[in-house]
Amino acid sequence: MKETHSITVMEKLLPWEDFSYKKDLLRKYADHIGRCDTEFFSLVNKIFIDEGEKGEIVDEMILKTKQLEVWNTNLLLDVNYKISQVVNRFDDQVDEMKQQRITITYENIFAI
Repeated sequence: MKETHSITVMEKLLPWEDFSYKKDLLRKYADHIGRCDTEFFSLVNKIFIDEGEKGEIVDEMILKTKQLEVWNTNLLLDVNYKISQVVNRFDDQVDEMKQQRITITYENIFAI
């Protein structure tokens, strides 16, 4: 009489790898964007404020630029906060992909 049995296990095929170094790399790029923003807003201030430009259009451009500066600053703060979360999630996803579900099916043959 034959009996069929199966066993399923999760097998880790590759070792865990640390991707935390990517946080520094991503923060470096975010910092570079922040420096570019700072340079841009300094240039705008130099052109419109330091040179004493006046008028409704100039006032509106200065207001919109200040709003954009605040928005960009908040966005970069949020990006820097989320970098850790994203890299940690990436670590977990990669680790899951390094595991494989294995099912072994065998027949137990015994004589009567």
